[in-house]
Amino acid sequence: RGALGGARPGPCRAGDGHRTSMAKLGEGDERWIVKEREDGANVNNWHWQEKDAFAWSKDRLGNLLRVSVPDDDGVVGLKTTGVTSLTGEAYVNRRKGKIICGYELELKMKYQGVVDGVDVSGNVHFPYIADENVGEEPECVVLASGNAAADEKAKSKIRTHAFPKFFQAVALFEKELAAGGPGGAGDAPETKAGASDAPTNDRSADDTATTERSGTKPRADKVAPLSQTKHTIEMTERFYCRPLDICEALTDAGRVMHFSRSPARVSPEKGSAFSMFDGNITGTILEYEPGVKLVQSWRFRNWTEGHHSVVTITFREPEPGNCFVHLKQDDVPETDAFGNESVMDTTEIGWKEQIFDRIRQAFGYGA
Repeated sequence: RGALGGARPGPCRAGDGHRTSMAKLGEGDERWIVKEREDGANVNNWHWQEKDAFAWSKDRLGNLLRVSVPDDDGVVGLKTTGVTSLTGEAYVNRRKGKIICGYELELKMKYQGVVDGVDVSGNVHFPYIADENVGEEPECVVLASGNAAADEKAKSKIRTHAFPKFFQAVALFEKELAAGGPGGAGDAPETKAGASDAPTNDRSADDTATTERSGTKPRADKVAPLSQTKHTIEMTERFYCRPLDICEALTDAGRVMHFSRSPARVSPEKGSAFSMFDGNITGTILEYEPGVKLVQSWRFRNWTEGHHSVVTITFREPEPGNCFVHLKQDDVPETDAFGNESVMDTTEIGWKEQIFDRIRQAFGYGA
């Protein structure tokens, strides 16, 4: 077993004193015969599926965060009125019946009302609602359009009366997204009846219904054998350092060996080959712009020979010392060379726990 890789399955043996025989093809109790479904349905969401939940998130947060401040002490009709801006991403993945969600969102909502006879307005800003902070109260800032006494009073009232409701709303959103978001915990979002009407990049509901009835149009995850199916991993991690610090942690051999506690060979030159975790991860640097972007051809030792994924890492620093690292890994295989369907989980957990968490611990960049 490698530092991040899976293990090769061992042989199966019959118990001592027992003779075993394989059932003949097509014989036996029909309840125990697994047949290929002609409609290509992904029964119980066993195989990997990906769903863009951004539109659903915008609609859901827009509803949950509509909050009114009690009319009192000169305040009349002070409330949030809707989402004015939402950027980032949100998705829901399913594999082996397990729901895996991820999100990184920046949201602004408008508020308006009357305070002491003066019309007031502004925005409530959530700079970072993300899965890495689930269960925590998100940062929230009130930005008034004016600077009069009524504006300051409105901000104070919103902090006192609306913030607790905001935090409850975000917690509910996180719980619903973790349960499946647009599709719930049952069938996949694109096939579930009554799924959100929010626009997505998927085909229309009518097309979906027609496909399900006819069974003639194959699903995307049935186009190729599982060993040939490729997927994408995305995540965003936060560090208290400069982007160049993370770049050096990933491209300087001494630093890589320090956090990985294993042999490594890497240099920050375009076209150079690299090796990490004693050869369990290998690849080539395809692009490198220090502090901005790092692109790698990347593979595990136990993947099918010759198969490489493409890792793209970009860096964002909204303020000095507050660094967000966004990773996107394309062409990740469904299975390894031995048929194990744990590649997606192993790879994602490896990035989080064996690379990013170790960088935080080794260099003090913890967030």
